[in-house]
Amino acid sequence: MRTTRWLFLLATVVVAAPLGAQEPGAAQPARAGELRRLIEERFTARVQEELGLTDQQSSRLREVVWQYFAKRKAMEAEERQVRQGLAAELRPGVAANSENVGRLTDQLLDVKLRYVQSYKDELREQSAFLNPVQRAQYLMLRERLLDRIKEAQDLRAADSSATPLRRRRLRP
Repeated sequence: MRTTRWLFLLATVVVAAPLGAQEPGAAQPARAGELRRLIEERFTARVQEELGLTDQQSSRLREVVWQYFAKRKAMEAEERQVRQGLAAELRPGVAANSENVGRLTDQLLDVKLRYVQSYKDELREQSAFLNPVQRAQYLMLRERLLDRIKEAQDLRAADSSATPLRRRRLRP
């Protein structure tokens, strides 16, 4: 039963994303939002079931997770901005400003450290309402989900990059 749920979830991620890419305009964000909501609902139900959470624990976990999710999204945006700055400095054929490169490199490492620290802080906050076994189980479930999402994204990226090549070969 668990395998079936995970396969459905994975299939949904792999299939729905390319379908959303085929639809023009506002349908893409709507489809992505619907897919995200479906994954969140299924994952939340699985976590509550496997960890044996009460409704109160489940609600508190959801609050904490979303709080840190928002913080990490902001850090990811900051990291993208720093990487863009580094890429601009390290363009081939253009002399890089050593001071800027050093500052941006330090910023990048700082963002990465804060990102990791946010996971530690999240787990520490969860200790107020989850026992150590539940926290470990939750961490493992989340890691597996993130791994599967990454695999699905990689598969989708490989499929989309292979499609233009196939088209080119078919043309004389």
